[in-house]
Amino acid sequence: MDGIRLRYEQTCADCGSSDFVEDHAQGDLVCTGCGLVAESHVIDESSEWRNFGDKDGDTTDPSRVGGPTNHLLTNGLSTVIGAPTKGASNATLTRNLQRAHAQGSNPDQALLRAFGHISRLCEALGLNRACKDRGNELFKNTWEKRGIRGKGIAAVCAAVTLIACRQVGFPRTFKEMEAVIADGSIKDIKRCYRLITKQLDEKMEMVTPADFVRRFCSRLGLTQRDMKAAEEMAEAAVPRNPNAAGAVDVRARSWDGKSPVSVAAAVIYTICLLPQASKQVTPGDIAQAAGVAEGTVRNTYKDLYTDAATLIPAWFLDEQRSDLRKLPQPHAAAGLA
Repeated sequence: MDGIRLRYEQTCADCGSSDFVEDHAQGDLVCTGCGLVAESHVIDESSEWRNFGDKDGDTTDPSRVGGPTNHLLTNGLSTVIGAPTKGASNATLTRNLQRAHAQGSNPDQALLRAFGHISRLCEALGLNRACKDRGNELFKNTWEKRGIRGKGIAAVCAAVTLIACRQVGFPRTFKEMEAVIADGSIKDIKRCYRLITKQLDEKMEMVTPADFVRRFCSRLGLTQRDMKAAEEMAEAAVPRNPNAAGAVDVRARSWDGKSPVSVAAAVIYTICLLPQASKQVTPGDIAQAAGVAEGTVRNTYKDLYTDAATLIPAWFLDEQRSDLRKLPQPHAAAGLA
């Protein structure tokens, strides 16, 4: 404390003033009289109180230790020993500690491995924290019911992540999930998906083509105007709430029962065939972006073509709606590349 007191009771060597101000950002002690930097790189010796509890901002507990808690784990802590850095001098010691930690009697060991796997899947798919947290909860609930014991951990984590995506509102396809998992197939993922949804009796949100349009358009490099037109057309083709006021006629149509991904791909193809589109995109490009077959895009476009006048938003067309006549016939569109 004497060192701190003397630091602020000293006098300026240039003007003799004893008034100083400390620049915490730069760590400098500056004289207010002449601006002389009396000391540099000053160390802040005050306490750094921080609490890792659930009410971090409102607590009065000045705890400076402890890691973030996880309510899904038995002991509340999620500490794991990370992998050693390649070429590090303590690599052998770190691996030994990892092995000992894995062989311990921690009841949350399986959950920790699964949570890490779900976190990597969410990062690879560009999902937010809400999807990851919901996926962890679903895995914990499924694990407690002992309905997934013996199933591949990769397929189970992929399945709960897909369910979480649908519940949060950011659905992903099975093919997108298969592309980012290290072990497992679509067949395994679908099997675990059906098992978990039946076991937990989870409420699943309806997935429509509009949920996929924006992501596919982004992959194709389309403009915001094209995206908006495609989203409105997809919503008109398969309304999220058919009974809502203003919903289009939902009589039986030729594309009913088809995959939302296929309808979304065909909608984008239809918009790109119009003169107002920012760029012309081939069915092959759309098929690659959506993860479907090129023939699927053309066949679904054939189904949408007959109702294009009611599906395409009016603001995307010219006043005379003559652009509709420029849409190629389905058999002619099949020859476009």
